[in-house]
Amino acid sequence: MPDKPSHSFPKGFLWGTATSSHQIEGGTLNDWTIWEPGHTHDGSISGAACDSYRRFKEDIGLAKKINSNAYRFSIEWSRIEPRQQQFSQQAIQHYQEVVDECRRQKIEPVVTIYHFTQPIWFAELGGWNNPAAPQIFNNYVLYLAQNLKRVKIWCTINEPGLYVWNAYGQGKWPPQKYGLWSWWTASNNLIKSHRLAYRTLHLMQKNCQVGIANNSQAIEPINNHCLNRFIGRIANYLINDHFFQKTAGCHDYLGINYYFHRQIGLGRRPKNQQWHNDLGWEIYPQGLYQVLMAAKKYNLPIYILENGLADSQDQHRQQFITEHLAMVYRAIHDGCQVKGYFHWSLLDNFEWKWGFKPRFGLYAVDYQSLERRPRPSSRTYAKICKNNGF
Repeated sequence: MPDKPSHSFPKGFLWGTATSSHQIEGGTLNDWTIWEPGHTHDGSISGAACDSYRRFKEDIGLAKKINSNAYRFSIEWSRIEPRQQQFSQQAIQHYQEVVDECRRQKIEPVVTIYHFTQPIWFAELGGWNNPAAPQIFNNYVLYLAQNLKRVKIWCTINEPGLYVWNAYGQGKWPPQKYGLWSWWTASNNLIKSHRLAYRTLHLMQKNCQVGIANNSQAIEPINNHCLNRFIGRIANYLINDHFFQKTAGCHDYLGINYYFHRQIGLGRRPKNQQWHNDLGWEIYPQGLYQVLMAAKKYNLPIYILENGLADSQDQHRQQFITEHLAMVYRAIHDGCQVKGYFHWSLLDNFEWKWGFKPRFGLYAVDYQSLERRPRPSSRTYAKICKNNGF
């Protein structure tokens, strides 16, 4: 790679990796821990996952080795509040140490407050279908804001649309509720929760940045038929715009997670010529450009908070990174305010219903010894981070 990159990114651009607490720290007193036995594709349970709860200094050091200047991680609600309104001093001290370690290594901590898992007691109260859920969640947010004052960038909720559809619409994830009313109620409560959390965080930390992470998808009708164009517009609104629009005025930035390209409509779908990851997901870099340019209308800074692929042999990850970043570079030069890119993931981890089989990490994890080993693609990303471009 030349010393001066041909694709230079703006000064101060955040180059990061992303993780979530349950996926790297393992199960605690949350609903996924109860649900996992008998439900994961490979028969595994999260257990201690990557044991990152104890090895967080090592893992932040791995992020530093690849020249990252930012690290996105999440707080495990069930550790912080194992029983309603009883907060754990030990747990909050742990996450204070994680933030301090990031600061010590000159890495910007980007903290997600809610990433799919909820305390068992909250689930037993009805979870996100409980009318009191927004205020219950806000009590937890307030405690974090009071105790994690060195955090400047907050993500309140990870992929709310994807989460409620899988957990409360289709019933595939815990709590396995099924139905439009359940989905609609949970959606509205998450919207209210973000708005409350936004105000609470700014009340406690006036200069912080607050947003959500949306699972944004490149959606196209399968053909130009008027009905399919209409279906495409409805799907685009529900998947890409619903949560952003319903929480308008409560964003300092837009968080975008990009993995999927969807061809939607009635009729025969065009043959897919694109390459795929180990889970069979289509890899479609130009879709990231489409998603970013569609989000330009909100006139807000954008962080790409997740983008990555399952690639156990590390055959495609280097090409994946450079081709997606080429789309980010193009979007920036076309007026999109992209301020950071976070690759999913720093480590191989517990990938929800898929268990441990998918390998998303820049670092491979041996789940027996828990040894972390850099994949060749990590060197590619390290050069990009160091040079602020490629």
